[in-house]
Amino acid sequence: MKPIIVLMYAAVTAVPMSAQAAPVITAVGADLAQGSYSFGYLGNVFTFGATGDVFNPLSVMNEAPAATSSFGGFLGIPTTPTSSFTDRGTVTFGPADSYTSFSSPTPVPYSLGDNFVGLRATVGGQDYFGFAYTSNTLLNSIGFETTAGQTITATTAISPVPELATWGMMILGMGVVGGAMRRRQRVRTTVHFA
Repeated sequence: MKPIIVLMYAAVTAVPMSAQAAPVITAVGADLAQGSYSFGYLGNVFTFGATGDVFNPLSVMNEAPAATSSFGGFLGIPTTPTSSFTDRGTVTFGPADSYTSFSSPTPVPYSLGDNFVGLRATVGGQDYFGFAYTSNTLLNSIGFETTAGQTITATTAISPVPELATWGMMILGMGVVGGAMRRRQRVRTTVHFA
C-alpha cells in the first residue's frame, strides 16, 4: 500500500496546475417571457428581462459597479445597452469596449435573434469581463473570465474542456484502481460434494 501512496503523491505533484485564465460558462436556459432573471458575479448583480417588443425583446438592468456593453453618451445620442449578433464571427468583450450601468430595466436595441451582450463586473478596482448569450427572450448561458482585465471571447458552447491537471488526476485514478484490482488476492472457492 505504501508504494501506491508514494506513486500517487509523485503523480499529483508532477502534474502542473493551469496558470492560464479560463472562462467559466454556465448554462441558464431562463425564459425571460415568464419573468426576469437575476444572477451575480463577484457581488455584481445583473438582471435580464423581456420587453414585449418584437424587435427589441430583451432588457437589462444592473446597479453600479456592474455594467453592460453600451453605445452613445456623445453628440446627444442617449446611452443604450448594445448586443452583437452571434453570426458576426468572433465577438470579444474587454477593456476597449464601453460599459454603462442601467439602474432600471432598459431595452437592448435590435436584440431579436441570437445575441451576445457584454458584461463587466468590478471588484476592488479590477474589471472582470463576461457575456450573456441570448435568443430573443431566452437567456441561454452566461460566461465570465476568471482573470481581471482579460478579454473574453463569447461563445454559444457551454461544455467546458477539462484542464491538464483534471486529465492527469483522472488517468492517475484509473491507474490506481487498476493496480489495486491486480494486486487483490483472488478468492478461490471449492465445492465438496458429500
